[in-house]
Amino acid sequence: MAKFIPRQTFSAPNSIPKTYYLGHHAAGEAKIVKSLSNISLILECRDFRLPLSTHNPQLERALAGRERIVVYTKSDLGVDTPSAGDALRRLYGDRLVFWDKHKASATKSLMKKVKEVARAVDSLTGMRALIVGMPNVGKSTLLNTLRRTGTPTRTAKVAKTGDQAGVTRKIGTPVRILESEDKGGVGDGVYVLDTPGIFQPYVDDGETMIKIALVQGIKKGLIPDEILADYLLFRMNLWNPEIYARYCEPTNEVNEFLTAVAKKDGKIKTGGGPNWQEAASRILSQWRSGNLGKYVLDDLTEDAVQEYRTRMLEPKLSFNQAKKQQKLARAQVKAGA
Repeated sequence: MAKFIPRQTFSAPNSIPKTYYLGHHAAGEAKIVKSLSNISLILECRDFRLPLSTHNPQLERALAGRERIVVYTKSDLGVDTPSAGDALRRLYGDRLVFWDKHKASATKSLMKKVKEVARAVDSLTGMRALIVGMPNVGKSTLLNTLRRTGTPTRTAKVAKTGDQAGVTRKIGTPVRILESEDKGGVGDGVYVLDTPGIFQPYVDDGETMIKIALVQGIKKGLIPDEILADYLLFRMNLWNPEIYARYCEPTNEVNEFLTAVAKKDGKIKTGGGPNWQEAASRILSQWRSGNLGKYVLDDLTEDAVQEYRTRMLEPKLSFNQAKKQQKLARAQVKAGA
């Protein structure tokens, strides 16, 4: 049998949108900026599977000047890339937390950092913090967990959560996550405001948009599941084709792969043919739950991180240029519809 050779590159279709910057994103960003006068700390959430791609540099620039802790959410879904943590520490030092909602120790570690900032602020009225980030990176889940941990007598959810982008559409009311000093907390307590996910105005390449869609950072259906499944197959082959051995032998052909998934998991059309769309949806669900490898999708090699640093210091596009590109991208997608 010939040795399997995986694809080394993936060609993203031209139909892939290059933006998901919607009206409520722009409105939300404007409201966030207006609320900054009372804010001392920014908790910036990023999905650990996409630690660079779920960074919004425009939002970061708008929030410059405040203390910031970068919270890498869903860190349990990237444990098969053990080098990722060290690469990100080189970028951000100790002002970051790898957060797993299932681990109390991760939440306590974050709480400790929040307390340190609050004590430095030392405000009689308590400290205000904002949770910010791209859509569906886990901001509301983080807020609910912080509240349960810091004020254990209050167990009800204070922020609505979901597995799709756009659940939170406006800035929430302040939620106390730490009690006042006389109850073992800080000052008059620490209050956190949830915010809507803010997408960046324009994304450089289709592959990045595909990766963001894989982690459900854009609306379902904007990129067909079959394309996402093809990209996932490409990545699994580079990681380890044994990941999907329960379905078939290693293959670069997505239709062959989806046919095997359909047969194994019962995704069959009336008449007996494989339902590729349902098979693709099934495989994406499997990956998102960690059952097809738990790998970081972004490249975190030294060269890639250095390129990322350079791009942050010298953005390819100004905000106005990005808006023009955004309009062009939307027009192209509409024309191809």
